[in-house]
Amino acid sequence: MDDRLLNQYCLDWVHWCYTRRCYLAPGGKSALASMQPSRTGLPPNARLCPDMQFFNMALHTLADMPEHRDAMVCFNLYYVDQSGNVKRLAEQLGISRPTYYNRVKSFARKAYALAQSLKKAHAAGMASTAPAAPEGV
Repeated sequence: MDDRLLNQYCLDWVHWCYTRRCYLAPGGKSALASMQPSRTGLPPNARLCPDMQFFNMALHTLADMPEHRDAMVCFNLYYVDQSGNVKRLAEQLGISRPTYYNRVKSFARKAYALAQSLKKAHAAGMASTAPAAPEGV
């Protein structure tokens, strides 16, 4: 998967998380907005997409590993928070702008590769535990 498709896949993951009630809640509201009744009601509850489930598992697995913590921070700032000024964010993190983008891309690539591995392992596990067909059928 090239970087353009991977970027779109990550954006799809963010949208998928927002459509699930328990994964990501929309960002904070202003004080005035929080006093007003909600016009939208409950957030949508979309169907679970198996590929996104594996990608979500992979992202959270990598996020728990200390060696990926810096890249995960950049990934979350870029995709989840969708922070605007990358140059300022990179400066606050003590890295250059290209390093910021490299961390985002490398974390996404690692997560996608891990998601594919998880998916294959799950399929192999399901195949090995599937009941055998009766002999007479």
